[in-house]
Amino acid sequence: MRRRLTAAAAFLTITVALTAQTADPEIAKLVTQYQASYNKNDGKALAAMYTADALRVGPTGQLIAGRAAIEKDYLANFAGPFKGTKLTLRPGRTQVVKPDVALIEGTYEVSGAAAPVKGRYVNTLVRDGGQWRLASVVTIPELAPPAK
Repeated sequence: MRRRLTAAAAFLTITVALTAQTADPEIAKLVTQYQASYNKNDGKALAAMYTADALRVGPTGQLIAGRAAIEKDYLANFAGPFKGTKLTLRPGRTQVVKPDVALIEGTYEVSGAAAPVKGRYVNTLVRDGGQWRLASVVTIPELAPPAK
C-alpha cells in the first residue's frame, strides 16, 4: 500500500511539474512573435505586445515605464547599438498563476552587437483585450566569469 502511495505521489508530482512547464499555445505564440519582431528590429510591433502601463527592466538595469516609453527605447536601440542585432529566446518554465496572469522565464541571447548579450528573463503576462500581453519584462544579463 505504501509503495502504491509513493508511486502515485511521484506520478502526481511529475504530472504537475510537466503541466506547469507546458505553455499555453497563445503564450508560445507571443514568445515567437516577440523574437520575430525583434529580429526585424521592429520597435513598434514589440511595443504593441506590452500593456499600456507595462514595466521593462533592461540588461543595464534601466526601468522603463509605459508602452510609449518602451517603444521609444526600442526605436532608439535599433537605430543605435542594437541595429541589425538578432534575438534568440529559449523559453523555460511557464506558470499560469490565474486564468489571466502567467509568469514565463527562459534565456535570451542577442547576437550581432559589439559583444553578444546573454542572460535570463522573467516576464509577467496578463490577458488584455482577449490576448496575452507583457505587463512586466525583467532581463538579467549573464555575469562575466571571474578573472583568474
